[in-house]
Amino acid sequence: MTPVLLGLPFLSILLCFLVIRFGVKDAPDGGRKTQKAPVPTAGGIAIFATLAVGLFLTGDLPTLPGNGLPALMIFVLASVIIGFFDDTVGLNPKLKLVLLALVSLLAAIFGPRLGFFHLPFGPGEGYGLPVWLSVAGVALWLFVLANATNFMDGANGLAMGSAMLMFVAFAILLSWLAIQDPGTGVELAMSHVTAMAAAATLGFLAWNLSGRLFAGDTGSLGVGALLGAAGLVVACRLTVWEPVVLTLPFLVDVFMTLLWRARAGRNLFDAHRDHAYQLFLRAGWSHMRVAALWAGMTLVCGAGLLGLGPLWGAQVIFVLLALGIGLWTWQRVTLGRKLAAEGR
Repeated sequence: MTPVLLGLPFLSILLCFLVIRFGVKDAPDGGRKTQKAPVPTAGGIAIFATLAVGLFLTGDLPTLPGNGLPALMIFVLASVIIGFFDDTVGLNPKLKLVLLALVSLLAAIFGPRLGFFHLPFGPGEGYGLPVWLSVAGVALWLFVLANATNFMDGANGLAMGSAMLMFVAFAILLSWLAIQDPGTGVELAMSHVTAMAAAATLGFLAWNLSGRLFAGDTGSLGVGALLGAAGLVVACRLTVWEPVVLTLPFLVDVFMTLLWRARAGRNLFDAHRDHAYQLFLRAGWSHMRVAALWAGMTLVCGAGLLGLGPLWGAQVIFVLLALGIGLWTWQRVTLGRKLAAEGR
């Protein structure tokens, strides 16, 4: 496993080069896409091709256990395919959402079943979930994570850099769960998948941080789907709050921005530059500085969860959530108003 992990970033770098050389280009549109010239995109092809090679070399691909994990892997693959079609031929935004909702629902039906919902300070055994509510909740989680990662992929290194750190945290947590109780092996298998995904994403960042290759929807939807899948596996063993903590830097910005746009009467389906990270870019921050800020927040969330231990670490969500919402609101009131006044 270790030699494969060490080699995957270099394979990813090579495959990214091929995508740059022969892949599609993403042209500036004067709105959300702010690059000065067309940039190669669909770098997610390299990430997931590298992951597939890693799974083959380690033997994990043909031995993925049952218990719903194959359905989650199919969901990730379907998200990659949807993203690829959007990158190459373009999909209507509403059609793309419908397709993602459909594959999320199918994954929830045939994937791992979330049996209980736990309040952070509620009873240890949690509250039993009827099948229909479990399926609805899982589908919503998978749908949200895929889209949230896609929404956050608007600055070089931000979404993929933060996602790489989230993959590392998930791999550590899932490995710990597998050691505590091997069970069906689903946690160990997913820990290998997320570790290799982190290695593949690291290689992609060698090109993405400098703006020479974009992940495209191929990468952002696929990576988001895999984050959602890993989070579901964790939630089935622990609670829903552990994966929420690990992905909080994405979730806070996405949901707060959607609420702000809804309150302002703006179309939620229109492309925009209203996310917190986009305000920093509009204010003149470099892509690297913005990506570093989100990476730092991701590290804080991961360290808070893993450092305190999963069961206690999940309870820091109140502190982290309050801090995230407070910082988002402060930025909107100060920097947001300044940019609006200056017409930027």
